[in-house]
Amino acid sequence: MSHEYGRPVPDADPPDIGFQAAFGFYLGLVAGGLVVLAGLVADATTAALLGTFPTVVTAVTLGGHVLAKRARGLPERIGRSRRSRLVCYLPAAGFAAAALAPSAGLLEPTARYLIATVALGAVLAVTAVGLERLCRNRFVEAVTPDEPTAIWSYRPAGALARNGVWIGSAALVAVGGLWTLGLGDPIGLLWVVYGAVMLASNWLEFDPDDGWIARTSPDPSRERGELRVHDRGVRYDRGRSRKLVPWERITEIRLTDDELVLERRFRNLRCDRSAIDDPEAVYEALEETNSRAKTGARTANGR
Repeated sequence: MSHEYGRPVPDADPPDIGFQAAFGFYLGLVAGGLVVLAGLVADATTAALLGTFPTVVTAVTLGGHVLAKRARGLPERIGRSRRSRLVCYLPAAGFAAAALAPSAGLLEPTARYLIATVALGAVLAVTAVGLERLCRNRFVEAVTPDEPTAIWSYRPAGALARNGVWIGSAALVAVGGLWTLGLGDPIGLLWVVYGAVMLASNWLEFDPDDGWIARTSPDPSRERGELRVHDRGVRYDRGRSRKLVPWERITEIRLTDDELVLERRFRNLRCDRSAIDDPEAVYEALEETNSRAKTGARTANGR
């Protein structure tokens, strides 16, 4: 874990009703899925499984709601690092592995088993996406209570502004799954679902102005949220999504004729200069806050 994300979260508020509901429902789905999986292995009837699943989900959801209400700082602890957020996806990965068990000769392959495990894995994956983003938002909001020294509209610049590589990879996974399914291997259904979910996550976004879900505009001139300069790093707000790029992960800040570039180790954050009202003022605020934050970190480390 980086130094920035290892710093304590100041004065974390008690979990709100949104996190309580999401966390409880997530636990309910996990528990209900495990019951269904055990029933499938034990060759329980479909009617019995359909009757047991909603009962278990409801009971565990209520219990998880109560636990989350008392767990002060839990969403911030989950959302503070990528490693802790990935834990949310472990149940979905477990059901994906269970779907592959018949192909490994561990269980008898049946259509009922494959459909149930793939469906449960997909539902848990979607639920995990919502939970981990909710937790990340809570963490970012908790560590950026200070007023930003600069705010500007973010319009991506560069060849990867539309995430073309990632979208193409997801499409290839879906097509490969269809090909595998066409060859008679039911495991292809798992890859079709996975590719479809990844494509949807790139091409669809929550837009509070247009409705619950709106198609991402292909217009490259469209602004994609706001960037804010805080003491803990550069915060990226897009709709109801919050991200934080800590200063320690920004190696250089450059202002060119076309772009404002925040250089990182793997992928730079490139902003179209024409979308920024006062690029020079933003650049100065970035440099000043970055220098102050890194000086403070060196002092804290005794260097």
